[in-house]
Amino acid sequence: MTTPMTTQLAASVVIFSEAEAMRSGAGFWSNNEGWTVLTNATLFTPEECRTLGRPLTLTDLPDANWMDFSDAERAGLAAKIKAVLIEDGFAVALAPDRRWYWADEQDRDEVSIGEYHAENMAWRDLAESRRHVLEDAGPDHDGVFSAVTSSMQMARQNKHVWRDAFTVLHTASREGEEHDLRVCGCGFGAYFEWVDQRGTPVGDAFTAVDFDQVEATLPLIVHASPTPGSI
Repeated sequence: MTTPMTTQLAASVVIFSEAEAMRSGAGFWSNNEGWTVLTNATLFTPEECRTLGRPLTLTDLPDANWMDFSDAERAGLAAKIKAVLIEDGFAVALAPDRRWYWADEQDRDEVSIGEYHAENMAWRDLAESRRHVLEDAGPDHDGVFSAVTSSMQMARQNKHVWRDAFTVLHTASREGEEHDLRVCGCGFGAYFEWVDQRGTPVGDAFTAVDFDQVEATLPLIVHASPTPGSI
C-alpha cells in the first residue's frame, strides 16, 4: 500500500542548473513556476528521471540535469559562492595541462599549468583566500566544496572520447615501487584504477576518488612468499 509519506520519500530528485543559479539565484526547476528556489522545486521520482527526460523548456540550459535532493542545498550554495567570487574578479579555469587553477581576471591568460585535478578543490581554495569577501556577502563556504570527483567527470575533463583512452593523474610510491592512478575509458564506462610500472592493474577499479586522500585508495600490496624449492 502506498502512503503519502512513501510517495514523498520516493520523490527525491530535482532538476538543477548551476548556470541559472549563478545568474538569477533560482537554479531549481518547478513545473508550475519555472526556475525557482529549492523550497519550491518540483520533486521527481527516480523512475520519472529515467522515463520522462527533462522538460523541453530546459533545452537552452545544457547544464540543467537531475540531482538528488540530498545534494541540492549544497549545490545551490556553491553556485551562490561562485557568483560572489566572480563578481569580485576571480574565477576558476582549466589550464592547458587539463588541471584547474584559480586566478584574478588579469592573470588568467598567463596560466599554463594548473594545480588541481578537481575543479571543486580550486573553488575551495579560492573561497578560502577570499573569505573576507564571502563573509561580507553572506554565504558560508566551509564544507561546501568537496574534493570527491567521479571517473566520468574526470574522463570528460581529460577529453576522453574513446573507451581505450587513459590519463595518468597521480604517482605514488609504496614499498619502493611506484604506482600510477589513472582514469580510463569515457562516459558512463569511465573508471579509476591503480597500475604498477608494468601497467598491470593493482586492486579493483573504482568510480570516485577523494583527491584530498588520493593515496589512501592505493591497495595494500601483498608480495607472495616464495614456495619451498623455488629459490
